[in-house]
Amino acid sequence: MAQSAATFTPNESPGYSLTIRRFVNSIWRKRSWLIAFLLLDIYVISLIINDPRVGEAWAYVSPGISISMGITVVSFLFSIILGLFVSILRISKNPILYNLSTLYVELFRGLPLLVIILIFNFVVVPQLIDRIGGTADEVNDAGETVTGYPTIVIIDDFLQRLVGIPEERIESTTIRSRDIDESWRIVLAFAVTYGAFMSEVFRAGIESIGRGQMEASRSLGMSYFQAMRYIILPQAIRNILPALGNNFILLLKDTSLASSVAVPEVSYLTRQFSSNRFRYGEPLLVLSFIYANLTIILALFVNALEYYLHADKREG
Repeated sequence: MAQSAATFTPNESPGYSLTIRRFVNSIWRKRSWLIAFLLLDIYVISLIINDPRVGEAWAYVSPGISISMGITVVSFLFSIILGLFVSILRISKNPILYNLSTLYVELFRGLPLLVIILIFNFVVVPQLIDRIGGTADEVNDAGETVTGYPTIVIIDDFLQRLVGIPEERIESTTIRSRDIDESWRIVLAFAVTYGAFMSEVFRAGIESIGRGQMEASRSLGMSYFQAMRYIILPQAIRNILPALGNNFILLLKDTSLASSVAVPEVSYLTRQFSSNRFRYGEPLLVLSFIYANLTIILALFVNALEYYLHADKREG
């Protein structure tokens, strides 16, 4: 007698059930923290919507998000450019270039970031602007204010346009320290500081590529910079992507130090709200909510990008 074949519905299939169990187990072991974070997020969002005190703190602090992110992005881009340039000097065989770049790296890695911010805000930028802007405005014998003549006219005009001085006033005035917003001073301090850290990241990435890659590129007729651009750096960036992402997240968190010079980012607005209303719980909850979401979202994005860039290694 012929035996009837056993049939399985998708819900009864052993393979299907095994896939479901593996998926659930993977979520439980590797993503349960994210589920817990999302539940905590939902709770805080409900407080922002339903609790007037928390909602008031959110309305006051949240406008600073754009300033914090703007400072982070601009500083990070400048620090990457500076770090890449310094990293090339750090692997140079020229002793002068090597020692100058090493001095810069060790100096700015050794100073506290808050100290660098204060130095750039109150010393470096004012002195630099005074050098570019030239002599200060003077009062002549007739009691009229006479504008000083800029020392470096081209840079003076460029900086005036950059900070938004009207075109019709550029030729009749010079750049002054008061024209430079604190946000730009903070950007400069962050860029120079993180440029030192970025240079070490890039140097490690470049040195992780075998010397044979450079030798093969040069044997094909490429110049040193062509080999770096087309062969070495693309591979190095793939290797250092996690470090770049971590530095971006650290830079975002360090923007809280901008509150020390009254830049209206989220930390400064939180402190201002607390001191004005003598309430600390709600604004600090909102501040923690903002930073936690920004940093975790960025970390997930970096992980996804790293996963995509290394897809060929998994396939191999």
